[in-house]
Amino acid sequence: MLLWSVDEELAARAKTVGAAFVGLPPNDYESLRTVGVMHATSIMPVSEEDRLNLQVALKARDLNPKIRVVLRQFNRTLARKLEQNLPDCSAVSLSAHAAATYAGAAIDPACFFALQFPDFDGPLLGFSERAASDFRIADISIEEAERRLKSRIISVAGQTNFELSQVLHPQERVVAFGPMAELSESWPRESAAPVGEPLSVRIGQAMHAFSRAMRRTEPLLLRIFAAGAAIGVIAVAYFMWALHLDVVKSLYYVITTMATVGYGDITPLINRGPVHSFFAAMFIMVSGIAITGVFIAAITAALNRAQLTALRGLRHLSTRDHVIVCGAGNIGTRVIDFLLKMRRRIVVVEQEPDNLLIERARDRQLDLLTGDATSDGTLRFCNLRHARSLVALTGSDTANLEIGLGGRAGTAHVGVVLRITDSAFAHSVSRQFHITKSFSAIDLTAPAIAGLSRFPGTRGRIAFDNEEYNVGERLQGAVPAPPPADLCIPLYVWREGALIPLHDFSEMKPYDRLLFIVPLSQFRGREQVVRGERASELAAT
Repeated sequence: MLLWSVDEELAARAKTVGAAFVGLPPNDYESLRTVGVMHATSIMPVSEEDRLNLQVALKARDLNPKIRVVLRQFNRTLARKLEQNLPDCSAVSLSAHAAATYAGAAIDPACFFALQFPDFDGPLLGFSERAASDFRIADISIEEAERRLKSRIISVAGQTNFELSQVLHPQERVVAFGPMAELSESWPRESAAPVGEPLSVRIGQAMHAFSRAMRRTEPLLLRIFAAGAAIGVIAVAYFMWALHLDVVKSLYYVITTMATVGYGDITPLINRGPVHSFFAAMFIMVSGIAITGVFIAAITAALNRAQLTALRGLRHLSTRDHVIVCGAGNIGTRVIDFLLKMRRRIVVVEQEPDNLLIERARDRQLDLLTGDATSDGTLRFCNLRHARSLVALTGSDTANLEIGLGGRAGTAHVGVVLRITDSAFAHSVSRQFHITKSFSAIDLTAPAIAGLSRFPGTRGRIAFDNEEYNVGERLQGAVPAPPPADLCIPLYVWREGALIPLHDFSEMKPYDRLLFIVPLSQFRGREQVVRGERASELAAT
């Protein structure tokens, strides 16, 4: 049952999926009574407003102390505290949940779902589907392949039941699950450009950079330096005549005078110069003080400008095998966190970076460019030819698509990962533009929220080999027991700070944190039976 303010379009959409729509204010005791919260199994407040979600959850718990609560919370820290203090409650941060998959796909184009296990402080794990040859594990046993990948192989050629001694053929489809830092290393990468540039090209680039720097220099500074150079040349010629000096000594005297060093080894008095040479020397001194002051100020300004540019401005980068993250909002920040934990080189393009991002750039954790990522010129500054992938995570679908197409036009080899709000649009973009991956954050998170309403510990939903699976997590007690469902596949346990692959539930030990998957088809069959029984009861009534 869907409870929300009166909305005809929303009511029609609810009807198409078989849900009843009630047009009442959700944050109201009477509304909650009307939809039968007192007899409901669970409630899922998932609006875009955290405060409203929390109010609805607490009022529902007032009416039904046993109701299970699954709510959406933007603040991930608050979400964790709610789970710790409110019994039978799960709080999900959309940005945190979806960011794991974006980060996984950024370093492994075959990754279709990723998560952090254990949540909050564990490594990033992901599911990756490729041919055995693309994993570089062809013609070896599954047992040996798992050792090489440091990951769990869960499906081979559409089968989840196999012997570890089975040999993998090059074209067999393999689904592996494990640390993304390990899985990403097995991906065969293409070389986009030679590592070194010819000397003539480097010289040309240096001359172009110098010419551009000269054009960007303030005209007033150029005039002052030109005037100083002219005064110096004239002064050298004058003092050669007035003090009877050669070129080198005259140049030496003019420079020491203009720099106000004044060693006293050459002076109009010692060299018996004419009276006007004294006035000329004083003029040189005053001119030197003025020009030196301007010179020092220009150098200081240039250094400050260079420091600011190096920190967050647009400049050509020489970073290689890096991930370019365009957009550092809620999801972008989480993606950056995951990549930094895996020690990846990162270039962030953001028009309005926050203080934390600037501080990370200052600490040299990443390279920050302040600019518009939809501009092809901005992407060229990012050394796109030598990038590992381009991840577009702004809040605009069209901007993300423009960034992705611009990156693909710049170099065909780079992996492109897009954040697209609408699920159908995301799939269309991947098909029509041959984008590496495009995900909808809502599409990634909604199944987890739905699963949590029935199965506490749900981490998400995946699909491979024409079957959907629920990804679940359980904390074992003193006596380990497999999940209360059929056909479950164990993946990993977290034991005493270590991630350990699991092939059989009998390998569990007390207080392990278990991660597993369970096929959903068995539950759908049961649901149909239950619905049939309920329909018969209603008909009889």
